[in-house]
Amino acid sequence: MKILAICGSLREESNTNKLVAKIAESSGVEYELVYLSRLKINPCTGCGTCMMNQGKCVIDDDMQRLYEQFIEADAIIVGSPTYYLDVSAAVKCVIDRSVALNYRGIGPDYAPGLPVMGQCALAGKKGVAVTTVAGDGHKRALETLTLWLVHSHRLDMIETLAEVVGMDDVNDMPEVIKRAEAAGKKLGKVLNAI
Repeated sequence: MKILAICGSLREESNTNKLVAKIAESSGVEYELVYLSRLKINPCTGCGTCMMNQGKCVIDDDMQRLYEQFIEADAIIVGSPTYYLDVSAAVKCVIDRSVALNYRGIGPDYAPGLPVMGQCALAGKKGVAVTTVAGDGHKRALETLTLWLVHSHRLDMIETLAEVVGMDDVNDMPEVIKRAEAAGKKLGKVLNAI
């Protein structure tokens, strides 16, 4: 079993990234932390080439490696800070570009009878979504993450966390850390039962 843990804040020591790492560590399962701050992922242009080209995105950047990591993982943890009432731009680029996964001929049909919608290459993988915020908008950011993972890619959501942390550090917030650890343990238990 392997977890792909995506740290979606461009500040590596952010509260969001700390919680993603805590969830992954607490799972007791092999994991890989991927920091979007270290990757070059351009926005989707909406060209549709991936739909006609077996899911091959024409944009040659670090998303090409991330596609393979998504497919190889048994579970996916995605964390995004809440920026202006929704997910960060870095995470939104990954969300938009992930459409190419639907055209690799892997997994069940997205919408039977509508082949243009492709397949769900990530269907059945386990998921955890987490967002942090100083003030508000975290519910909308979590909704975006959940809609993406569950509706678009058919993951089984194991846990979601939307934490209001103000300007504090989550490492000084034992209740928040406890929830992250519990989410990780829950994910690990589910993965170990497979």
